[in-house]
Amino acid sequence: MTILKFPVLLLLFSLSAAMAAEVQSIASIQQAVSAFVAANLDNSGHYKTEAAPLDQRLSLPLCDNSLQVFLQAGELKPGRNTLGVRCTGGQNWMIYNQVAVKLYKDVLVLTKPLRRNEIITAEAISHETREVSALQQGYLLEPADIINKQATRNLAIGSVLIPSSYADLTLVKRGERVNIQLGKAGMSISSAGTALMNGAKGERISVKNISSQRVIQAVVIDAGLVSVNF
Repeated sequence: MTILKFPVLLLLFSLSAAMAAEVQSIASIQQAVSAFVAANLDNSGHYKTEAAPLDQRLSLPLCDNSLQVFLQAGELKPGRNTLGVRCTGGQNWMIYNQVAVKLYKDVLVLTKPLRRNEIITAEAISHETREVSALQQGYLLEPADIINKQATRNLAIGSVLIPSSYADLTLVKRGERVNIQLGKAGMSISSAGTALMNGAKGERISVKNISSQRVIQAVVIDAGLVSVNF
């Protein structure tokens, strides 16, 4: 009796191995997803990705073609993405996998606190690596975009600078006496006026001509100087 058991066990082992060989491995599905994600991310930053673990009890027929990975909708982006994996050919099946993508970039942060309307200098900012996919209000990358601009509100040290953190310098303030330049270069005249609103360079503001008492629209040229073309 003992002599007969060995061939039976060997046969069962062979059948089990054959069955295992006909099943798509979890590792191969995960590798296909990872390769798709890596190929579809741009080079504008550093990424970290994490795919939701697949059920280890998953038993799919071995695909006789290369696995096809695709996005359920849209394009691969920071945040949660749903990817599909399918097999076509002799065996047809499809499953979905969730992949979280985190994008990191060197963004501008404050190295010192700033008060509202304070001028932002190069010494007040530096770069730090942050997960920008979590920065819902945006972020800034280039110091040139913000140096010599003014803070729009009080900002704490370590704050990530965002587009609404700054504004162009206020060259004309409401109630301030301004020189109104009328006409074009070479044939212009000037008169005195009062600014009725704040204005940065290039902005159009309302100005009252002191002589005529008329309210006109003028473009801020420099501190205390606005222009009206006719």
